[in-house]
Amino acid sequence: MDFTGKKLFLAPLAGISDTVFRRMCKEHGADVVVSEMVSAEGLHYGSAATAALLHFDKTERPFGVQLFGARPDHLGRAAEYVEKTVAPDFIDLNAGCPVPKVVRKNGGASLLRDILLFSDMVGALVKSVSVPVTVKIRSGWEMHSWVDVEFALAAQACGAAAVILHPRSKTMGFSGHSYWDRIAIVKKALTVPLIGNGDILSEQDAARMFDTTGCDSIMIGRGALGNPWIFSRIKDLIAGRPVHAPDASERVQTACEHLRRHKEIYGEKKTVAEMKKQASWYMKGLPQAALMRTAIFGARTSAEIEAALLRLLPEK
Repeated sequence: MDFTGKKLFLAPLAGISDTVFRRMCKEHGADVVVSEMVSAEGLHYGSAATAALLHFDKTERPFGVQLFGARPDHLGRAAEYVEKTVAPDFIDLNAGCPVPKVVRKNGGASLLRDILLFSDMVGALVKSVSVPVTVKIRSGWEMHSWVDVEFALAAQACGAAAVILHPRSKTMGFSGHSYWDRIAIVKKALTVPLIGNGDILSEQDAARMFDTTGCDSIMIGRGALGNPWIFSRIKDLIAGRPVHAPDASERVQTACEHLRRHKEIYGEKKTVAEMKKQASWYMKGLPQAALMRTAIFGARTSAEIEAALLRLLPEK
């Protein structure tokens, strides 16, 4: 697995980046996709719902599984299970999630307060599997109290094949703008590849991150919501080709295709519960989008969601 070459990664997005969404993004230019965040404790204790998050299609490769937890022994055993069960191309450790329910259990960004535990976690992963191990970190717990260089070097020393950096603090959540200068600083300190992440909402943002930080590849999360074309648009811009802008018809048709695929895999009930937000994201910026969002969130069936979307198609 090569983490260099200006690859475009789809970030792990809890409750969003399921196999359907990942495939949509792959079809529109994503080079690498990652599972939703998977609990090592859930796998350790045999949770069927947790194990279901590992499902992926062979067309998604290269595919990574992101694990989170706070116990090195449980993490190591979970990683062994993941490698044996689904054989991902790499396994990633989440050391950046700021969500309270994760942090309260000493997982995610909480690891940034304990470099010894962090190192033990990375070491446990590296020793437990034969595939490459990556680590996703934030720049620190508190704003301007940056620890990213220290933790990135620790991950590298423990055998991580690459580091993914989201240059915000835990306390920032997703507010403000991420500190891209931190990516440049960490890149200079490392010998393993660095993947930049944070506030890539357009192809211009991606080009600026590459140009200003020197990162090896980038990871895109929120910028891909309702916008799988962001990956192909980045590639067009970097290659000097005309950048394809999907019109209203293409956006509606793609949203409907996403909806249908989701129903095929997950069924009607889960699709109605989970696809309303995704369908509404496809409508962002379109005329009458607010009215359509109201119709989408008022829908009781997947057919009603699709009907709401199709109302935006231009009349022939």
